[in-house]
Amino acid sequence: MGITSVSDYAWGHLPQHATGAVHSVFSSSFNVELDGLLLHLGSSDAPLSCLGAQVDAGEMSLLVDTVAQGDRVVVCDGVLRIYDRARVSELDLGSAPVRCMHVPELAGAFPSDIDVALLREIGSLDLIDRAGLPWPDRSRSAVSELARFSAMCRRMLDKGERSCGDAQVEAAERAMRAAVEYLVGRGLGLTPSGDDVLMGFGTALRFLYCGGVSSMAQAFFETVSSVVSGKTTAVSEAYYRAMGEGYANEDCLDLLAVVRAMDEQALPDALARVLELGHTSGADSLLGFGAAFCCLL
Repeated sequence: MGITSVSDYAWGHLPQHATGAVHSVFSSSFNVELDGLLLHLGSSDAPLSCLGAQVDAGEMSLLVDTVAQGDRVVVCDGVLRIYDRARVSELDLGSAPVRCMHVPELAGAFPSDIDVALLREIGSLDLIDRAGLPWPDRSRSAVSELARFSAMCRRMLDKGERSCGDAQVEAAERAMRAAVEYLVGRGLGLTPSGDDVLMGFGTALRFLYCGGVSSMAQAFFETVSSVVSGKTTAVSEAYYRAMGEGYANEDCLDLLAVVRAMDEQALPDALARVLELGHTSGADSLLGFGAAFCCLL
């Protein structure tokens, strides 16, 4: 079967030899689990997941009709074989182009013109009505705490790294941790809404501050890593690990590229593509994304 592209994150973590099983099947994609690696196989007409590879759209529609949860999967030297009820499907991941899915870094200060455009466009999307989180409940304050944490990261980066006794910074970090603890695993689905919020936030946070080696921003990723284990789904845990290493899905990377290029004309379409993800995953991700850019204080 034709593999059209593979994520560099997935390719770098793919074991040489392993056995596993189909983990979950959707209408146009599915996940397999191999020695702790969750590999997402999606259609070439959908955004590439940082966890996986794309299969030719026509062949993928046939594949999802035959695979089932629990089907045996074997990988050997980059070739993935799926043993379903009717046949053996062979996917040669090693023959496909490897695409970089690493989050870029913002060079220099965030430009005010795209800042205003982002605030305007995100504000017009009615994200609160579209998101899967209960609202207002504790969700509103959790998202606001993330936004304030991002604003503090910016202030610390602008004036240099903090001193250890900075009470404001310590308070912001405590509030951030409380928000993370509240959001991890909150909601339904294979990627609960709270996880989607945190992944949107973490992706934007890395873009904004990690190029400046902000230890405060790094505190967010360390907090997530310490909290998530056993508190959410296997799919979310896999995406959290990728986020912690600096990777994101194609639709989020495209949005960041538009922001980095200060392309106001392309911004609405880039946001719309993220919004299309899942039932509420896109809206939840953009809630977190907007919080990192302080559009949702």
